[in-house]
Amino acid sequence: MQTKGRIFLSNLTEEHIARYISQSTDSELIETMGWKPFHDGEKDRFLQTAEIPTVPYCKNGEAITLSIISAIDKKAIGYLSIKGINRVAACAEIGIAIMDKKYRGRGYGTEALQKAIDHACDEFGITVLLLTVFPSNKKAIRCYEKAGFSKKELLKDSWLLPSGKYSDMWLMELRHTIAL
Repeated sequence: MQTKGRIFLSNLTEEHIARYISQSTDSELIETMGWKPFHDGEKDRFLQTAEIPTVPYCKNGEAITLSIISAIDKKAIGYLSIKGINRVAACAEIGIAIMDKKYRGRGYGTEALQKAIDHACDEFGITVLLLTVFPSNKKAIRCYEKAGFSKKELLKDSWLLPSGKYSDMWLMELRHTIAL
């Protein structure tokens, strides 16, 4: 994986998953991710949440989840998933979470997202990346727009919240040209 910059991407380990599960009770994560907090022993539910596509067009296909590691202190600070990888249509969905609140709002997510875009395009030949985000998550939307994503469609009542209510999600898209 790429190692230049303040972060690098690494294979997801049991230790990373345990760290992310312990951080999942953070109120900001609950609000922005729309999940029920995870508890010890819920590794499978965590992975399912990270790897199951939310974009209607990406329901089938491979998934890879990677840890975002701080290059300075080697801490696992978050994860990203490239999921619903469709090599024929050259599209996939991307998901990202900066789990450690000390690293939020400081550009780490933007840097990780750019590395994930490069990885998806270089390793899988992806030319279209999609993601979903709550309309209220203005910080994430700014991050995605900085990386080149644009709002494509508002998916009405598309995400079931832990409260049992449904929420809208923005579908955002990035089209990437592969240099020949």
